[in-house]
Parts: sequence; C-alpha cells; structure tokens
Amino acid sequence: MKRAFGVAMAVVLIAVAVYFLSVGYDRVFVSPDTYYAQVDNTHLSKAEDSINEFDYHYELPAVSEDGNTTKLGFDTSRELREGAYLKLETLALRGVVRWEEVTWDEIPAAAQAELDAPAA
Repeated sequence: MKRAFGVAMAVVLIAVAVYFLSVGYDRVFVSPDTYYAQVDNTHLSKAEDSINEFDYHYELPAVSEDGNTTKLGFDTSRELREGAYLKLETLALRGVVRWEEVTWDEIPAAAQAELDAPAA
C-alpha cells in the first residue's frame, strides 16, 4: 500500500514538473494573457460565494489579441456599464486576475474583428 502511494505521488510530481516546463512558471504566475470583451449585462449574475465583497459575476465571450475566442468568468464589486469594452488579463491557473475598461481604439485589430463595433 505504501509503495502504491509512493508511486502515485511520484507520478503527480512528474506531471506537475512537466506542466511547468511546458507552460512555464512565467506564464502561470507572472505574465498574463490578454483578452478583450464587451459588457453584456444579460451575462451578469449574483456571485455565489461573496467572500471577497465581489457581489457580481460575469461570464462573457472574450477574444484574445490574435482573434481566438473563449468564454471567461470573473467577479466584480459592481454592475459594469452596458456595452463597455474590457481588457481582461488572465493567468493559467487563476483565470481573470485584472480587468479594466478600454476604448475601441485600444483593442487590437484581430480582436476588433470578433467584437461588435461601437455605434457610429
């Protein structure tokens, strides 16, 4: 039994080491990936566990700087302005770690192609 546990722990440690070597410590803990999203308050809900005073939760479609789309979730302390453009910074293990409102002109062209342009 002890031997099986030891083998299992070795496999887990090797898997973690391979993950860090392939993804890189920097990407997991230091250098965020950047995505862009547009606020749509139909994707707003009350945060389930408000342990950090963030009462609202968003699940928004987001676009990377090179135009790849995904869905990202994050909590906020307030309802965001409908239609606003957001820059979302994510880390591999933590998800969205920072967000800020940006203008249309601050969004890279590849991401703009996947988002709704502002009304003229």
